[in-house]
Amino acid sequence: MSRYLLPLALSAVSASVVPAAPAVDAGVAARTPDTGSLLSFPIVERRTYQGPPVRRRGVARRDDEAVLYNHTNVAYMIELGLGTPVQTVRVQLDTGSNELWVDPDCSTVTTSASQQFCESLGTYDPNKSRTFVDLEETTQLAYGRGSADIAYVSDTIVVPGSDNSTLKKVQFGVATASDDAAVPILGVGFGNKFNLDYNNLVDELLAQGVTNSRTLSLALGSATSDTGREDPGKNIGNGIVIFGGVDTKKFAGPLVKFDNLPPQAGDPGRPWRYWVQLDAVGFTQPGKATSDTYSGSSLPIVLDSGSSLSYLPQPVMDALAKSFGVKPQSDGSLIVDCNFGDKGGYVDFTFGSLVVSVPLSDFIWAATSDLCAVGALPSEDTTALLGDTFLRSAYVVFDQDNQNIYMAQAANCGSNEQVLAKGGNYNLTGECNVAQKSAAAGGLLPLSAAALFGLVGIQAVLSLL
Repeated sequence: MSRYLLPLALSAVSASVVPAAPAVDAGVAARTPDTGSLLSFPIVERRTYQGPPVRRRGVARRDDEAVLYNHTNVAYMIELGLGTPVQTVRVQLDTGSNELWVDPDCSTVTTSASQQFCESLGTYDPNKSRTFVDLEETTQLAYGRGSADIAYVSDTIVVPGSDNSTLKKVQFGVATASDDAAVPILGVGFGNKFNLDYNNLVDELLAQGVTNSRTLSLALGSATSDTGREDPGKNIGNGIVIFGGVDTKKFAGPLVKFDNLPPQAGDPGRPWRYWVQLDAVGFTQPGKATSDTYSGSSLPIVLDSGSSLSYLPQPVMDALAKSFGVKPQSDGSLIVDCNFGDKGGYVDFTFGSLVVSVPLSDFIWAATSDLCAVGALPSEDTTALLGDTFLRSAYVVFDQDNQNIYMAQAANCGSNEQVLAKGGNYNLTGECNVAQKSAAAGGLLPLSAAALFGLVGIQAVLSLL
């Protein structure tokens, strides 16, 4: 079995953990020369620019509505080598869309900081590749903010760090024009026979023998939280993303299986996405060990790594505002003191028998160096989703072959990567132990940022920066 390593620009979080005994079933094989391949992405941190949130509007066929960019200060990027000879580009990993496209027009983005970041990601020139094929098909990808006109091509993709292993004749898009689109995207959602009429990268990894299944396991983690401040006790650089495999030392407790719900009414175009049933949202106050559950928080929801924030129904946002002791801003955002989470506390998400507890310090993000907000906004007329503010605390396996999603509480006690077979039914238990939630001392902090900015709204504040 060959092992492939790619650099992935992410932020990382891990719990305080110690090893526990692993549990593995017939659908999982330890990494040996005879069990096939997986593709793993070790995490490195990459800072980006800051800008106002971009509201995802849903993803229709060919990703015609998807996230435009990760608007906080840490991006989740994969480095790919395209063409012959290789041209290196970095693209955003996005579980909320389905297609790969590159080469945004950096001159059309709205700030100099975002332009500099855009230009640092690298470009692909088809005319410089001797393996490029023009597929003579075009489309426009429209976003909540910005758009990209793309032409479809076919070319090789070299997997960096894999002894020059190459995927041949992979279809992807090259932007011919774009408007305020700062980051190229690698969509890893459902592809051929679901949302597309061709193989996306996940499909090609299976078709060309790199993986044994169309599975993706995700442990975002965070070396620093969304507040941009160092988190004491967090391990840096130990997050991982694996195609065709799983790492049993990146989560605690059983990996719980859920149905990947079919396309939902009200989602534009009704594409196949990573829908799962959320049963409840709750809040554990600093100084307490039990959670208060919000009414009206049971609903189907999308798991979306391409969205920095989570988007939740208004009743849930109202309950969060009450729990944090703040009044919503004009745009629905909740301004809090940047040190709010330092005293402990959690936002708790219940899925059947599983509760994923997100530390308040990880559910708060920095709009500026001294202005922080809860990492969620009202979903309003958009699809409800759980973005990076949730996913940093969850270990998730997306099983496209069997339309299942597996989840556990994220943790970090080393590395034990294992290949996932195509049959599914992965009966796994994480090798990490995590301590139960503790009642940290201390109460709510004064909300100086809210007092300073009143009811202007965080998006309005950012528009002035």
